[in-house]
Amino acid sequence: MTTSPPRLPAHDVVFWDRVATSGWYLHPLASEELRRFERHFPGHRGKRAIDVGCGTGEFTRHLYAAGLDVTGIDWSPAMIALARQATSCPLPYVVHDLALSDPPGLTPRSVDLVVCRQTLSLLDDPADLLYRIRTHWLRPGGHLYLSEVRATDYEARTLRGGMTDQQLDRLGDGWAHAVRYDLTSQRVACVILRDTAA
Repeated sequence: MTTSPPRLPAHDVVFWDRVATSGWYLHPLASEELRRFERHFPGHRGKRAIDVGCGTGEFTRHLYAAGLDVTGIDWSPAMIALARQATSCPLPYVVHDLALSDPPGLTPRSVDLVVCRQTLSLLDDPADLLYRIRTHWLRPGGHLYLSEVRATDYEARTLRGGMTDQQLDRLGDGWAHAVRYDLTSQRVACVILRDTAA
């Protein structure tokens, strides 16, 4: 008898706090991802951004260095503690479970860019978060930038932490504009979504 490997315990804060302190599952930013991100998002200086599932804040710090007014959000207190330790600037990091509610203090339709890197597939109801981002968070013309590990059907069924090509292609359903590209240096797909024109 074969058994399936255990799924990543997405909704287990203790697990993710241990991940934060062990360094497991954390990957440095790939230069290819940064180059392609910059190509798609030039001139965002001064714009409002939220980094969903920011982990230790590496991408949040990149957005801040590019001139965005950014907040990093993660539900793991240990991840947020590491993000704060690595940040020498006054960058807000918030411990919050977005599966329960929107970020505290969020003004509706006030965000220009939401980043969600390798987080969506860990949620029990990713469609709910996508809906709230599109209808409550983003201002008209705002963008959602997603990245996910490209998973096989078996991996998607048995593990958390990735999406199949079919799941990735469906992320744009209900959005006015969707662009997908795959990183050649990693098994990662990036999806950029926009609901309405600016």
